[in-house]
Amino acid sequence: MLYSPTLSFLRIIPLFFWTIICLTMHIIVSKVSLKNFFIFYKIFFKGLVKIFGIKIKLSGIKEGKNIVYISNHVSYLDVFVLGSIIDGIFVAKSEIDSWPLINKICALGKTIFINRRDILGIKKQMQSIQENLKAGFNVIIFPEGTSSDGSKVLPFKSSLFGLIDSNIKEKFKIQPISIFYEKLDGTPVDRNFRPFFAWFGNMDLLPHAWQFLGLGFSEVKLNFHKAIKFSKFKNRKEAANYCQKIISDQISLNSQTMEVESKIKLYEFKLL
Repeated sequence: MLYSPTLSFLRIIPLFFWTIICLTMHIIVSKVSLKNFFIFYKIFFKGLVKIFGIKIKLSGIKEGKNIVYISNHVSYLDVFVLGSIIDGIFVAKSEIDSWPLINKICALGKTIFINRRDILGIKKQMQSIQENLKAGFNVIIFPEGTSSDGSKVLPFKSSLFGLIDSNIKEKFKIQPISIFYEKLDGTPVDRNFRPFFAWFGNMDLLPHAWQFLGLGFSEVKLNFHKAIKFSKFKNRKEAANYCQKIISDQISLNSQTMEVESKIKLYEFKLL
């Protein structure tokens, strides 16, 4: 099965009620205790992953404290996937702060908005991230600056690694994460299927999300790579290059593995 408008409709109903219930509980709990801030926010994302029919395959060891998570960026789905696994505050582009409803959900999650065009404001924005780290929150960053079709990793913006040059080097670590959308209804995701997952270019958000709601079950591979202390890097550019290479190499490996599996499936189909 590919797209079913009926399935889109059937999924939008529980999605609506799930969002209201979880975010209401999140508001109540987060006001009572910051220690429990991520409980219902994380449950909210776990529910979204279930409703969207996404199965997450984990690999590697996830660090859980004093971490800046660095991930490649394919789609808004990345937020659901990472949010269901990680306790962390997202760093997002400032444009999202003007999106109706979504900006409210981001505000509840303490999302840090970054304007990459504001060169003079970068230092202040880095201070905001630093303050959240010092307050005990992990941070999740997409340093490509935009989403892609998922076939490769775009160059990382080193400005988002400005924390490396700060005075908090000894305590905190960077952990690269690679996200790879692997299968749709058991079929390897090739270039023809990537647009179902990837949201990039001039794609409209709502039509894309509505179509994804009507798809079958999908699988995403999430690799947690080795966490490295800030102090191990000479500067932000070295940190950016390191994370970009680690993630890019993993995406390339996943793509090669998927291509081999796809050829095997095609060969088996021809034999039938």
